[in-house]
Amino acid sequence: MAYNLVLNEEAARFLVSASRPAQRRLSVVMDELKASPFRVGDLQELDEQGRENEILVIGDWVVTYWVDHAVQEIRIARLECVDEGL
Repeated sequence: MAYNLVLNEEAARFLVSASRPAQRRLSVVMDELKASPFRVGDLQELDEQGRENEILVIGDWVVTYWVDHAVQEIRIARLECVDEGL
């Protein structure tokens, strides 16, 4: 069974407000993440609940997520672009 992608409200708003090219790029990044749910990020940080979040830095994009393997969900906590022009 494939993992499902779940975006929190903040990440969903960012994705909806992004340009079409940015949406396409983020879609590719998130599809790659779904294909490799055990991928370890470039960095890790603890969230308010004490969960370890993975942080992927891919080009101008930063994707923060955690994986709930019990229910096979990848929870996107934050999407960011380090180049505000995108």
